[in-house]
Amino acid sequence: MKVDFLFETSWEVCNKVGGIHTVISTKALNIVEELGDNYILIGPDVWREEAKNPEFIPDDKLYAEWRGMAESEGLKIKAGRWNISGKPVVFLIDFTPFFGQQNEIFAKFWEIYKLDSISGQWDYIEPALFGYAAGRVIESFIKFNLTNIWFDDFIIP
Repeated sequence: MKVDFLFETSWEVCNKVGGIHTVISTKALNIVEELGDNYILIGPDVWREEAKNPEFIPDDKLYAEWRGMAESEGLKIKAGRWNISGKPVVFLIDFTPFFGQQNEIFAKFWEIYKLDSISGQWDYIEPALFGYAAGRVIESFIKFNLTNIWFDDFIIP
């Protein structure tokens, strides 16, 4: 089986806070050798403008046309490479614009999936909104890059 793209999403992509960072960064080289730039990691853009992320190598040319369209959809994405062996493609997402929409997003999660977020504190809300933003990024990327192949029949309401 050949995949068009493989996305891996984690809070610890270009953001070393625990053991998952080590797991992902050590397996990345093997996956890059197999899939090349079709292996795309997605992490949170937790570094602010005044601080440079030492693990992230920006590349403004990487998927520039798609990122322009994604920005018009309200998605804030930095593209580049993770500064580890294999230098995999990375999208860092600024998910903070979704903070103002959290009630609507969580209401929809309840309606569709019965996901109870009513008692969720910040340690629930922040990663859930990052996950939501990551899903939106993947959806946008696939629609832009693979629509003619299969995505039109796969959209989940």
